[in-house]
Amino acid sequence: MIPIVRGICKLMGVFAAACLVAGCNPPVKPIALGVTGARPEVNYDDLAAVLKVAFGDDKDERGFLVGDELKRVSDRLDAQLKRLAVTGPTVTAALLPADDDRIAYWYNARTAWAIKLVLLAECPRALPRRLLETRPFPLDGRTMTLEQIDAILAEDPDWRLVVAAPSVRRHRARLPAAPFSPKTVRNEIANRFNEYVADDERFLIDVERQQIVVHPLLWVLRERLIAEHHRKYRTEGATLTTALLPYTTGSARRRLQDAIGYRCVPGKRADDVICEGDE
Repeated sequence: MIPIVRGICKLMGVFAAACLVAGCNPPVKPIALGVTGARPEVNYDDLAAVLKVAFGDDKDERGFLVGDELKRVSDRLDAQLKRLAVTGPTVTAALLPADDDRIAYWYNARTAWAIKLVLLAECPRALPRRLLETRPFPLDGRTMTLEQIDAILAEDPDWRLVVAAPSVRRHRARLPAAPFSPKTVRNEIANRFNEYVADDERFLIDVERQQIVVHPLLWVLRERLIAEHHRKYRTEGATLTTALLPYTTGSARRRLQDAIGYRCVPGKRADDVICEGDE
């Protein structure tokens, strides 16, 4: 039996070496979260406490998370995550009866879990998708991922919902300063999308190459947006830039107007995050 075991070990070693050369990654285990004693409730007070200190003394619009500040409120973050794990549109539908209730829930859940996943990775400057968007965690009485939350948001008739979703990625919409409320979340979606387009670090316009680098989440919607623009305004030949213009105001609209005629190209899913680790 020993030669067989040695042969298996040798094969495993060869596979590991080949996997390393090919850039394979070991599977990521789902995050375990003890929910004993957690009571279903629509309450985002713990998330509010986390967001209040999340950005440290850096209160500018960059919204960089500060790792050591977040560690001080990690217990509040875990308390919120446990509550979200046993509450949700699937497991406690009666607590979230309206569309806006559910939108606020998904936005707040995405915010809380994005922060938690970054903390679990020790607040790096870059985080691969398998450790952020596709890492499973308990939510809404089941196991979910950030990517699955995005898929739910993308089903809403308002396409801005998924584009404006809170994220820790540098080239996506920023995290909020406070939890989302069902009473205001629809207005916030419009404001967040406009803010996203106005931010030259998040919505990328390459003046030198005369290109608009479109994030994949928005790129996959381009045909839908152009078709909707044609139906609404009874036009033909619209570009993605033209289709986005009616949804913007102020500096966001000026950026798009200045880029009329630029070619829209798909961006890549970058691994960079907006977290600053301990000094």
